[in-house]
Amino acid sequence: MTATGFEFGEYRFLPSARELWRGARHLTLPRRTFECIEHLIVHRDRAVGRDELVAAVFGRSNVSDAQLGQIVLRARRVVGDDGNVQHTIRTIAGYGYRWVAETREIETDTAGAEPAAIPSAPVPPSAAPRRKARLSFAIVIAAIAVVVIALACVLLLARRGATPSGTHGVAGGETLAVLPIQVDGLRDDAWVRLGAMDLVAERLRQAGLAVPPSENVLGLLATSASGRAEAGLRSATGARYLVRGRAHHDADGWRVELAAEPEHGIAIPVSFAAREAVDAARGAGDLLLAALGRRTPANARESDAALDETLQRARAAMLANELDTARAILGASPQLAARPAQLAWRLAQVDLRAGRLDRAEAALDQVLAQAATQGDAGLRADVLVARGSTRIRRGAFDDGGRDFDAALALLGERHALARGQALLGRANSRVAAHRSDEALADFGAARVDLEGAGDSLGVTRVDANLGMLELYRGRPAAALDYLPGAADRFQSFGALHELLLTLTGIIEAQLAMLQRDEAAATVERASALRERISDPDQRVDLLLNRAQVQSGAGGYREARAALQQAAAIATSGNRVLRARLDALEADLAARERRWDDAERAAAGALADWPASGADGDRNAVVRLRQRALFALDRAGEAQALLDRAREAPVTAAAEPGAVDDALAMAEWCIHRRDDGCAGAWLQHAAASADRRGVPAEIVAVAAVQGPFLLDAGERDAAVAVIGRVAPWAARDFDSALLQLRLFRRLGPREAWFNALRQAQALAGEREIAPALLAPPDTPATR
Repeated sequence: MTATGFEFGEYRFLPSARELWRGARHLTLPRRTFECIEHLIVHRDRAVGRDELVAAVFGRSNVSDAQLGQIVLRARRVVGDDGNVQHTIRTIAGYGYRWVAETREIETDTAGAEPAAIPSAPVPPSAAPRRKARLSFAIVIAAIAVVVIALACVLLLARRGATPSGTHGVAGGETLAVLPIQVDGLRDDAWVRLGAMDLVAERLRQAGLAVPPSENVLGLLATSASGRAEAGLRSATGARYLVRGRAHHDADGWRVELAAEPEHGIAIPVSFAAREAVDAARGAGDLLLAALGRRTPANARESDAALDETLQRARAAMLANELDTARAILGASPQLAARPAQLAWRLAQVDLRAGRLDRAEAALDQVLAQAATQGDAGLRADVLVARGSTRIRRGAFDDGGRDFDAALALLGERHALARGQALLGRANSRVAAHRSDEALADFGAARVDLEGAGDSLGVTRVDANLGMLELYRGRPAAALDYLPGAADRFQSFGALHELLLTLTGIIEAQLAMLQRDEAAATVERASALRERISDPDQRVDLLLNRAQVQSGAGGYREARAALQQAAAIATSGNRVLRARLDALEADLAARERRWDDAERAAAGALADWPASGADGDRNAVVRLRQRALFALDRAGEAQALLDRAREAPVTAAAEPGAVDDALAMAEWCIHRRDDGCAGAWLQHAAASADRRGVPAEIVAVAAVQGPFLLDAGERDAAVAVIGRVAPWAARDFDSALLQLRLFRRLGPREAWFNALRQAQALAGEREIAPALLAPPDTPATR
């Protein structure tokens, strides 16, 4: 039996087999990337409109341009294309996309025979592009008689400690996901929906089962397409069972019914009644454990029902992002008032979630100092993890790392979920300390623990952090192998905080790769979420991303407006964020040649810079401040700044910051008119940039080295340096400006004119020096 496939270049695309081959290598594609390629290649005789492609790939219309852009970006990447070359998928401005690679149809034997070519009609030219306008859950519970019989069997088996016969036994590695509980009761009982859900999930987790955190489940349910929520939940978490529940409240108290439902097969129902909702939920969870062949957790205890209800009410409010309500519930509890360490710890969790880092850290310090915390290893470990996370967010990486070390020593081999979170935090602190190998080991161990605990969101955090590690090590191309996929998974979980941090990383990587259009699309993707952001620091970060992209694209007015808005709301005391804000203000001021403002902002950024972490970015700010001091004729201060920079450990040539280190020295030599010194440092900078292979760094070196060589009369060397960045001139202004400088100096006029048009198209609000606007007076033959 034969089917039609397609061959282009060294690729074979087989729609019926859902396969893409590059030579003898089979490439694995995400579903939507495959369907994007399929629709474009099948309709290669014409341009495909944006709305048509969205419908074909997503099956719905409410999809942003950024989301579609990400799919097209991946499709291009997998076939060796990009947004600049566009030799396979071409953007049709204002309309959509078109498949333009030379393609022929082939017949493939679905049993495995070699493909045979068949004639393919030539693709006609494109027609002119046209512009186009642009939880309730069903509960399945067995009849009451069946429930009574099941209960009797469960209780008998629980007393014997045996595993139920049939298919009910659950292996330790299998995952169960607990859904929100349906509540039949009074309006005041609404907290049971999420509170009992979280209690049951924790009870199952304590017995050694893999159960995703409630936040993960709620996020997936909220973001999945209507009618596919549960299928999406099973797919994302790998859950074998979904645990449904109903809680009924009447004059006699509460009855909680649970049913563990496999995707195919018979559900396992249990039911438990008690006076209080918390006791009923806990009892039902224990019965379900027995029905699944698991013992009740060894740390089961007689609990304080009133305290448990308070904690579950507060937990339910936090899951619903009602932080003020959670704070009020905790503060009104007489049981917690009698336990001040517990109360302060719980309130600090609320503050941490709200982004109140100063307040949270101060409270956690006090909790750790209390005698009650000293004698409770579990509580102390939890508080240390929370404080470590707070310190990492504030840029105190060394202090955070020590907290995670102490927490891991207390946790030992127990508590896989907490241990995985602590390992992930410690890995981040080690990244900032340049201990990359140890960080990678921690990331790997964290992934094992989090996977074992059923925390799919935690596993995604590990992947995102691996991408951030690559970015931190100056490998933006490798970072883009991790970060876009992690961002999509965070979005499916509804994990807003993690999604925004990952999008910021993607923007940094795209700018380093000179993918400015893609970075602008990522900014718009993040900005679409601004109404849902409650953390003020993330609102600031969102504005700083926009300012960074606009400043690099010559959109100075929009960049300035974004920075002013960010400065007005940056009131949290986060010094890392303040340093980034000042650094971007300094960069914009330098671009606009406001040297006083540039020097002042750069000095502020360096004063707030964390003691460890982001060293490469810090070197760029040092160099920027040096340039401002030169412009202000304050060479003595520039010398002192350079001397202080030299006191730091020497940056290896392949590390982030090495290029800026060398350029700062070269510019100091140029300022002193020491051409020999400048030439040597520029060669060192060029070698470092070539070794690291980051396009933005290569252009930064050429922007200094090219004009230096032209002024020195070293024509051939200048041509080699400026020609190195010519492939990026169509999308990067600095590269285009270098071509203009070269052809203005050397001719011919036609090349100068084309370079001028290219630079003007990319300039935005940037000025091109008047001397470059006049045609070259050098004969074309020279």
